[in-house]
Amino acid sequence: MTRVLAGRRPVLEALRGHTKLRRIYTEPQREYPDIVEAAEAQSIPLANRDRAGLDKLSDGVRHQGVVALAEDYEFCEPEEIIAHAEGPPALVALDEVTDPQNLGAIIRSAVTLGLDGLIIPKHRAAGITAAVVRASAGATEHASIARVTNLQRTLLSLSKSGMEIVGLDADADIDVRDLEPSPRGRVLVVGSEGKGLRRMVRQRCDIVVHIRQEGPMDSLNASVAAAIAMYEISAKQEGAAHDR
Repeated sequence: MTRVLAGRRPVLEALRGHTKLRRIYTEPQREYPDIVEAAEAQSIPLANRDRAGLDKLSDGVRHQGVVALAEDYEFCEPEEIIAHAEGPPALVALDEVTDPQNLGAIIRSAVTLGLDGLIIPKHRAAGITAAVVRASAGATEHASIARVTNLQRTLLSLSKSGMEIVGLDADADIDVRDLEPSPRGRVLVVGSEGKGLRRMVRQRCDIVVHIRQEGPMDSLNASVAAAIAMYEISAKQEGAAHDR
């Protein structure tokens, strides 16, 4: 199945990553030397298409005059992500995050902060669409993402393997900054926009933490909260790796 990547940065990151691109279309009156050079080096066909054609191809996603056709997204298994981790693995699992902008932003933060991978549900959640790739600034093309049928069962399995499952909830009593390093690795679980963690998913967590907020606003959206918590967890896991 073919998927669409829209926008200069997502296409460029796909060329830099391991994405299998079939063809790249560009608006004829604009120049993209970095994209053209990388595409030619990888023998990826280039073609011109006018703005109306690109608009139709990108299905409403802002494309900046560049659209690529790629092979279907290659998901990993959670065990593959863990096996490739260089130290105690750090993952983030998303419980029914449905907004493409939030999912893309979380993936971008996870890749930037050096987390080993992400886990998303197959159902009732956003997939790796053109809008998500665009929102991630192409970080999807560098990320290791597992897509699972049953998130609760996956978390239970990871917990049994020795990883610590950490839920993020504004009503929790423990500050995320108070977490100690986890020598066997850690999974941060982030809930959906508005609803937070589902009851059964929360029950699979070994510990639930919050982000202390001291300003006049009393809430953070899912992607910002996830980024803050991922930063704390990645720093703690880095410390655990140094202690080994």
